Amino acid sequence: MKNTIIAIWCAAGALLLASCDSGSTNEQNTTEATSGTTAAASADTTLTDDKRELMEFAAQNNMLQVELGKIATDQGTSDAVKAYGRNLVDWYTTKQKELSELAQENNVSLPQQMNEEGTKHLSELREAKNFNEEYWEQLTDAQKKAIDEFDSKVKDIEQSDATAFSLWARNTLKELQAQYEQARGREVELKNRDSGIQP
Repeated sequence: MKNTIIAIWCAAGALLLASCDSGSTNEQNTTEATSGTTAAASADTTLTDDKRELMEFAAQNNMLQVELGKIATDQGTSDAVKAYGRNLVDWYTTKQKELSELAQENNVSLPQQMNEEGTKHLSELREAKNFNEEYWEQLTDAQKKAIDEFDSKVKDIEQSDATAFSLWARNTLKELQAQYEQARGREVELKNRDSGIQP
């Protein structure tokens, strides 16, 4: 009788252990599956199509502005144009580095070459007869286009979105607007001087 009771207890214990182990394995698998889904979902929702498009546009704009800065440094006929050109090269090189790091974190491939529109923009400027005047005009046009593009995409990003790229995009938009105002002021100043209008 004792042997039968011991055998029953052993069998019950074995069943209990097996069910506990099976439960923990199922629980572990469920947890892993859930966390995998959560990670995938957060990666997908963090970077929307609009954000990807903005990243690609920003990369193109950074390359264009760096080249505009280099042309100004080489062909500018005033210290103001040359200095502004150097500032552009420095600022947009930094912005491109920041953007590349963000793109890498989000597995986004950025364009490595300027698009046809940007290349055409630069070739027109290189052939300009009155370089300084044409430079400010081309520069402000490019900056205004960049602001409009950033603005339309940033509007769709909720203020509560505090992801690294969203913060970068909002700050960059403010910096672009300040740059545009500065360049626009120089353009107007140059036109007024050429027209004989005193500031």
